[in-house]
Amino acid sequence: MNATINVLRRRLSAFAALSCASGYLTASAAVNGPGVDITAFVRNSGVGNYTVEAGSSTVVNQGSSAPIAAAFDGNTAADADARVLIRNGSGDPTPARILYSIVDSAFIGYDFEVCSFTLYRVTRDSALERSPTEFKLEGWDGSNWKLLFETDETQAWDWDTYQRTYTIPSENRGSYRKYLFTVTKNGGDPYWTGLQEIMFHGNITHGLVWNGSDGARWNATDANWLDGTGVSTNWIPGAKAFFGERGSTSVTVEGTNVVGEISFSPTNTCTISGGTLAMTLPAEIHAGNGDIVASEMTDAAPVDVYKGYLDANETQPEYFPVDPDNKNQGSWILLWRNRKLPDITGFTGAVIRQGSDNRPAQAYNFIKDEGGVTASVQFQHLLSYDPYPIICVKLLLAQCGADVYGRIAYAKYSYVEGRQLGDDFDASGPGATTVSDYNVSSSGYGLFGVKPVGGELSGEPLAVSVGESAKYVSPLGERYLPKSATNSKTGDAVLCFPGCRVADLFAIDSAGICYNGSPKSATVHYFTNSVTNATVQVQGNTGDPGVGAQLCVKVEFTDGVGGVYARAVYAKYDWSIKTAHDFDGVTSIADIYDETYVTGAAYGVNDLVAEFKGSRVTFGAPTLTLDREITGDGTVRFAPLSGSQTVTVPAARTLDKVVFGGATTFAFNQGASLSVGTAEIEDAAAVNVSGESLLRIGTSKGLTKGERAHFAINGAGAMQDDGGWIVRKSGMTVTIR
Repeated sequence: MNATINVLRRRLSAFAALSCASGYLTASAAVNGPGVDITAFVRNSGVGNYTVEAGSSTVVNQGSSAPIAAAFDGNTAADADARVLIRNGSGDPTPARILYSIVDSAFIGYDFEVCSFTLYRVTRDSALERSPTEFKLEGWDGSNWKLLFETDETQAWDWDTYQRTYTIPSENRGSYRKYLFTVTKNGGDPYWTGLQEIMFHGNITHGLVWNGSDGARWNATDANWLDGTGVSTNWIPGAKAFFGERGSTSVTVEGTNVVGEISFSPTNTCTISGGTLAMTLPAEIHAGNGDIVASEMTDAAPVDVYKGYLDANETQPEYFPVDPDNKNQGSWILLWRNRKLPDITGFTGAVIRQGSDNRPAQAYNFIKDEGGVTASVQFQHLLSYDPYPIICVKLLLAQCGADVYGRIAYAKYSYVEGRQLGDDFDASGPGATTVSDYNVSSSGYGLFGVKPVGGELSGEPLAVSVGESAKYVSPLGERYLPKSATNSKTGDAVLCFPGCRVADLFAIDSAGICYNGSPKSATVHYFTNSVTNATVQVQGNTGDPGVGAQLCVKVEFTDGVGGVYARAVYAKYDWSIKTAHDFDGVTSIADIYDETYVTGAAYGVNDLVAEFKGSRVTFGAPTLTLDREITGDGTVRFAPLSGSQTVTVPAARTLDKVVFGGATTFAFNQGASLSVGTAEIEDAAAVNVSGESLLRIGTSKGLTKGERAHFAINGAGAMQDDGGWIVRKSGMTVTIR
């Protein structure tokens, strides 16, 4: 699969004219992606970079143990000195407010988009009564407060719930420097509302405006950009680039420039050509009136984004993170972009951290499933002291589109006499210990430094894959979708398919289901997709198929920060119909099963595998040679950026879906042909074929009279024969005797 095309088109609906006449577009690892802790970034960038104050009509407890700024100091511990108490007034209902402001002068050219926020409640002194139960978050656009999030029901806190995270609807998000948090109701305390901490999570990006003259260079040194204050600056890697009314109509790229996002004004048709634009993921190109236009496409060079591998300037290794809900395993993280798990042959550099010691580890028992979309590997080390125990950390891997995700399955040790390096630690016997990362006690084992061998994309011109559909294995793997923290009959949404969107989801291939924690054979039914929301019913049987009760967990998919989220809508059972059927009308409801399940009837879903469709790419260079195979289930559009184009077909080529959108001449070499499965002909299409019966559309006459009028053979009229080939239009023959 060619990651470049999919990345560029994955999240876009409107495009600009972007041409790379002598070069190629690539994708690189995200510099700042969804989920960045914005409050920590601002706080750690320097003293005085933000302010916190009480909103109007609010009196704050300004004692040394609880200043208002403590709401954003990063201290989430159960600590009275870190809490914030806001006086509501002597029994009056005046809302409690906290105003958080990012200092403009400290972050010139930055955009901060809050996508979610986390509240930590106070832990002492009437904690539940003082915790917020109804509240809203607003952003200041310079003129008005814009509503970002508001509770639609009372948030009931309990002693087992210390924090909650809330997602801001995508339609409410924007770039703001001021945020107002307003509490309209608490748990019942008439005098004080309390908070331990507020954290904002989302996207942090730079934004620069092109100000270069026509033909100016886009490189690392030339000051052809304006920052957010209108001051000239050179390019900042990872920034957002905006091409508006000012500046040139052509830009020459020199070298490789890392770009977070490209936006064009509706009337701008700037042509970008030359070197490489390395788009950070997920790449976005906005506005403009045309499509992406590119003459040369190639796969990106491999980029390792897992921080576990030590660079020359790093001093502290980054461990695989521990699962916060289960200290004996790890959380899923993105390991390597643009890697093909089926082609990975081994691993190097792995280190197991045991206490304060680093132990070099070897890879054993590397097992891939059929097709290679999931795999596992055990990293082991033999200690040198008697009785010579072996320590082992097992890593699970999953292919998600063009990327590989991973997590630690377990950390174990064995003192069994006769056990050898390479023995399978899945078997019973070895003792289990906790997974250790940088933030956890060193009593367990940590893992870092893992580098794959093989599977990388070379960067050489390969077969272009346009919008190829791909199976995505959820990084959740065997973990079950979680139930709601407040309602065991339904579930909370979790990131299930990173980097994808619901609009491209066209099938759920398979899923797992369990009955009271016992896995059962599962089938998927009643898949629907309304572009912004998709659902599927995962069904199984409590016993043998057709004997026990039929059970069902309905799963909903929605777009969110970082990709597609999934949640369990309901769990139901039916004794009357013991085969697959629609459960929306069934009334017998059970609990959702997840790792926190204890007793009672409960059903869970895991192991989700989905298919996402591709999109299209426009080839718009004035001259183009189809010198490699173009594969995938996306659409190829031939439409010159301006004037006309000539497409040379050097050999037999086959394309599934094609759009003809301009004046295009297909020049065929000896023995060459172009066979198209289905075609869309735009009004501006004027397709000329040099030679006869070399371009075929479909396998039979399928074009209408109006569509055939857009085709010509060597400039003359054309028809379509019974085999779908474009042929010369028959004329009248007159014989004079």
